[in-house]
Amino acid sequence: MNIVLIGMPGSGKSTVGAMLARRTGRSFIETDALIEAREGASIPALFADRGESGFRDAEHAAVRAAAAAEHAVIATGGGVILRPENMEALSADGAVFFLDRAPEEIAGEEHGGRPLLAGDRRRVFELYTQRIALYRKYASYVITAGNTPEESLERLIETMEREGLL
Repeated sequence: MNIVLIGMPGSGKSTVGAMLARRTGRSFIETDALIEAREGASIPALFADRGESGFRDAEHAAVRAAAAAEHAVIATGGGVILRPENMEALSADGAVFFLDRAPEEIAGEEHGGRPLLAGDRRRVFELYTQRIALYRKYASYVITAGNTPEESLERLIETMEREGLL
C-alpha cells in the first residue's frame, strides 16, 4: 500500500514525505517533480503556457503514473483534490493523509514558485476555504502539521503505527 500526502501548497508534503520515505524504506514520488520531468517544463511555466486546466491535465497523467507505484510515499500537489479521478487513482492502493497546516502559517512564508500563491497572502486563505472540504472528504487520516517537519513526521508515523500501516 502507498502512503499519499495531500494538503495545501506549503503544508510540508514534499519535505515530510521525503523524510517518511527515508525512515520507512519506501520510494518517494513527488507528483510536481514527476510533472516537470514528463513535461520538460517548470510548474510556473506550465501554468503560464497552458493555463490551470492544461496543468491539471498533465497533473492527472502524473498522478496515474504515481498511483501505479508500489510501497511508495506520494507527495501530491495542493490541487490534486480538484479532480475526483485523481483521488480515485491515489486511494485505490493508498492510504490518504491530509497534512493540515494552518493557512496563517503558510501565508507567512514565501511561495514564489507556486503559481496560485505567488505574491498574494490572501490567496492562501481563499484556497484553504475553497479546498478544505475536499481535503477532508478524500483523507483517510488528518494529521495536524507540527511546528517543524520533524514534528509533522512523528505525528504521521504515530498514526501509521496506530492504524497498522507500518
